Amino acid sequence: MKLRPLVTPALLAAALFAGPALAQPNFEGYWTPSFRAPAEVAELEAKLPAGTIMIDDAGGGELEEGDYGGLTLTPRALAEISQHSFADELTFEYACTLPSVIYYMQAPFPFEIHQTDELIVMKMEYFDMYRLIHIDGREIPDAAPHSKSGYSVAHWEGEELVVETRQIETATLLNNGFNHSDNIHMIERYRLSRDGTTLMATQVYEDPEVFEGKAARSLAWRRVPDQYVYPYECDPSFGI
Repeated sequence: MKLRPLVTPALLAAALFAGPALAQPNFEGYWTPSFRAPAEVAELEAKLPAGTIMIDDAGGGELEEGDYGGLTLTPRALAEISQHSFADELTFEYACTLPSVIYYMQAPFPFEIHQTDELIVMKMEYFDMYRLIHIDGREIPDAAPHSKSGYSVAHWEGEELVVETRQIETATLLNNGFNHSDNIHMIERYRLSRDGTTLMATQVYEDPEVFEGKAARSLAWRRVPDQYVYPYECDPSFGI
């Protein structure tokens, strides 16, 4: 009796012409802020929860004193503002205050991305910060210590990387006299433009201790080849 082959000519042909398996989008490289996001960013913004307040300060734009980007602040935040001295921001002691991921992602500084199937590392130029984004199916552990970059886990939804971050140490939210709490929760969506030259993202924040509802930022960075991040090494006395 002749045995039937395990691999038939039809199966072999299908394997040869099916092409390589689709890989996840590649975010590797050097990214610098783009102040003209492509029209495609509207597709990400359309996925923001209804009623979300968009904060228009990304890319280094500073809100004026008393402008909270449309957010309704809690009594806790308003009390913190009432005790804040904006004159102190001009002192050496204040100049090198570390921001958290809530603020440093929208700062007008570049960053590098190093990517594997299970981990994305963001090396920020701003304050020499780092982010680790785990894509290995883990959950955020309750016992994880708080840090300025928080604890981030992610998964792919088609071409979009969806990142959840918690355990973020308190720091400025708008650089306008008050901080977010250490219970703030952030959800981000990252996607490449269709031509691969721009990385787009939206961030959604919830922090009931500090503001009502949900807030968001919309961000974009353009890819620049053959560049790298310089040390920030904050020193307020430099050049004096």
